[in-house]
Amino acid sequence: MELTWFFYSVAATLLFGVAMAFYKLPSAKNYNLFVTTFWSLVTPAILAFIFFNSYLSLGTPALIWTALVWGITFTCTVLLQMYALSHVDTNVLFPITTVASLIITVLIGIFFFNEHISILQAFGIVLAIVTIFSFLYKGGKILYSGLLIGVGSGIILISTFNKVLQKIAVDKFDIHVFLIYQFFFAAIFALLIYLIIHHRDFKTHIFSGGLRIGSLIGVFIFFGGYTFYIALTKGPFPLITSIHSLYILVTALTAYFLFKEQLTIKKILLLLLAIVAVIFIRIG
Repeated sequence: MELTWFFYSVAATLLFGVAMAFYKLPSAKNYNLFVTTFWSLVTPAILAFIFFNSYLSLGTPALIWTALVWGITFTCTVLLQMYALSHVDTNVLFPITTVASLIITVLIGIFFFNEHISILQAFGIVLAIVTIFSFLYKGGKILYSGLLIGVGSGIILISTFNKVLQKIAVDKFDIHVFLIYQFFFAAIFALLIYLIIHHRDFKTHIFSGGLRIGSLIGVFIFFGGYTFYIALTKGPFPLITSIHSLYILVTALTAYFLFKEQLTIKKILLLLLAIVAVIFIRIG
């Protein structure tokens, strides 16, 4: 039973990796981005309520407020990621955002909590920076527009903050009731955004093709999120998050088979370099 956390970590990595690849589907199938996002959050909210409604009595005001913030930030991240994937391959976006968010996390620890980094972590940060620049630049020129760089920066900053909220939730709250509230608030916020964007024709799109794709994504998000939370309650945070970083490889392979995204030798090497960098930073 001591290695139970490992199996949950692997399951979460596989589920999350596939879900991230599916974020490419709205642009690949030309489905409405906001509809897809809405259903990708409604579905896990419904599943969480069905499976965990008996835990609702364990909710606290602090839990609800934390879940509210998580729901808003997660919805923003999903929208930004789906938009970015309409212009960038998954095997470029997620390695960059993953290693960059880790660098920010380490820097926050150094400057605000007086933490010290090991030699292994420092080496991991160097590898991460090399990986990011190798993805972004070619022939001394940046490959992406200022808008995409801004979107990517938003993903990095918001997802980093979101991970902090997840750690707080695991340490302080019941994960079952937190799952209900986090997805409930995320779905409500996604609905508000949809109604603002489509206030004149909201009935036309809400049950369009984005419903099917969004619901499929939502199933993977729910089970991936739940297994990840279970892993965090049972095992060591550095090892679990290191295993979880392998999702970028799962995502790249899924996108390769689904969307025929190009996996060159260079991209494969950079993916592996990103994974090594994450592991060094986490374990170091």
